[in-house]
Amino acid sequence: MPTTGRFALHAEADRRGVEMAIEDFGGKILGRDLVLLTRNATTDPAKAAEIAESLITQNRIAFMVGAIDSGVAAAMSAVCQRYGVIFINTNSSAPSEAVENAHRTKFVFDANGANFNKALLKYALDRHPRKRAILLTEDNVWGHSNAAASRGYIERYGGSVVEEIVVPVSLPDPAGLAARIASMDIDVVAVNLSGNNQIRLFSQIDPALFERQSWVVGEVDWEELYPAPGTPRPLFGTTWAWNLDTPGTAEFVARYRQRYGNTVLDYPGDVTHAAYLAMRALLQAIEAAGTTQNHAVIRTLETMRWSGHERMQHDDAWMDPVSHHLQQSVYTATWRHDPVNPAAGIEILGHLSPEEVRYEREDHTRLESFDETPLYTP
Repeated sequence: MPTTGRFALHAEADRRGVEMAIEDFGGKILGRDLVLLTRNATTDPAKAAEIAESLITQNRIAFMVGAIDSGVAAAMSAVCQRYGVIFINTNSSAPSEAVENAHRTKFVFDANGANFNKALLKYALDRHPRKRAILLTEDNVWGHSNAAASRGYIERYGGSVVEEIVVPVSLPDPAGLAARIASMDIDVVAVNLSGNNQIRLFSQIDPALFERQSWVVGEVDWEELYPAPGTPRPLFGTTWAWNLDTPGTAEFVARYRQRYGNTVLDYPGDVTHAAYLAMRALLQAIEAAGTTQNHAVIRTLETMRWSGHERMQHDDAWMDPVSHHLQQSVYTATWRHDPVNPAAGIEILGHLSPEEVRYEREDHTRLESFDETPLYTP
């Protein structure tokens, strides 16, 4: 995972979730020790591919877990597929991860921008008779993949995309960008910016603008809210929040805070939640298969289901055998700054079932066959 750069906080949250899952199994699987070897994947896909190759050929890893950045995930998972190493994508949310960049050895556990925007954009467009929208797109794999899905849903719901603004990952002029959008005669802004770029942009926006324009952010992670409690997020999607009233949530939060409560990120968020359950799923599959042989573990993962209680969500979740993407509950939310208790700023407005938010393009995902996937038994 990228432990430096703009996703460093996400990477820390991701690692904590993986650690907690390993603890659940007493640090062992099938009588063998579980050893967590961490490397900085960086946010450079080419460098990440080199690191993945080294971990497999030099360190002889058994499985790969992590990524965060979708471009990094695509690069690393391609290497894993070449060797037959199972790759658990814990927290990358580009729709392309479960469509054009899907692999037999890769399993994707985060919801993606298509899942969130399918519900959020309809909600926003219904508030405006003209339904004029713009796309605000980060110039990377994640941004373009989410923007493509957003465009399709805007058109489906009777809206029109009047412009797409593609911004560099460095986001060189957030104030200028905010002023430009504020001056536009549009109704809905579909925001596909990730990491701290969200913080940098929303800190430049007068909240009064949201009375005229509906800004929709496909996904906001806790790690983008926690460092900047004063910046607004009017409407966004997430997969879990620490204050959800679901079975198991309070216990998980208490356990997390006992271990990490005196650190940065003293409450867990959706990234930790996703990584925790993704790592648990891998270990459950190994245990059920009774072997670490990749084909057996893959076949087991492809058929797995989890109750809402197990996942601390409202609905049961299951691994889609066609796309290798977890189908799960998603939540609509807003972020209002609470100066007394910043951690309480997130408010869950509602939830949607996996069936309601499913991304239709996943019906046509093509995974490599088992004959095309090398056997690998770590």
